[in-house]
Amino acid sequence: MKDPLAIGLFGFAVPLFILSAMFAGYIPMAGIGTLLAMALGFGGAAMFVSGVLTFQIGNSYVATAFFTYGAFFVTLALAGNSGALVATMKDAPQLLSAWYYLMAVITFIFWLPAFRLNIGLVLMFGTLMVGFIMLGMGSTHNGALLLLVTSGLGFYLGAVHVINPVFGRSLLPVGSLAKKA
Repeated sequence: MKDPLAIGLFGFAVPLFILSAMFAGYIPMAGIGTLLAMALGFGGAAMFVSGVLTFQIGNSYVATAFFTYGAFFVTLALAGNSGALVATMKDAPQLLSAWYYLMAVITFIFWLPAFRLNIGLVLMFGTLMVGFIMLGMGSTHNGALLLLVTSGLGFYLGAVHVINPVFGRSLLPVGSLAKKA
């Protein structure tokens, strides 16, 4: 595969959508076990595979993003399956806030170079960053709504990497911000 980005983008968008829908109250929290399995298998695994393949084609920016958010989903799954996540939410919510804020800082780092790439990435990393900040502040519902938007952007960008190459032209635009040579 010449372009492994779709694998990672869908691996990002699917568990983020389910997680955000749960946090927003649209999907019952009773399904958390399935979400955690999905975060580990579909999110973490897909993003790690995509990260390795993307790194091999020389795109360290995207590979690093896939490894970072893949690790986020793996960590979420491991904490959830061990029972640590529920205990932390109850007894030490400040730890989760710190984690969300740190993820916002990392996302800010990814957001800056996006301004040299395309509007799709600017929007995806921008909404993700603000979503993490809102989660860190305890505004779970509003943060979850932003993360639902982020997931939708991830689906769109994944579709770009599947559809455009097949048709040989840009049916789905991303708003290139790359400097003209």
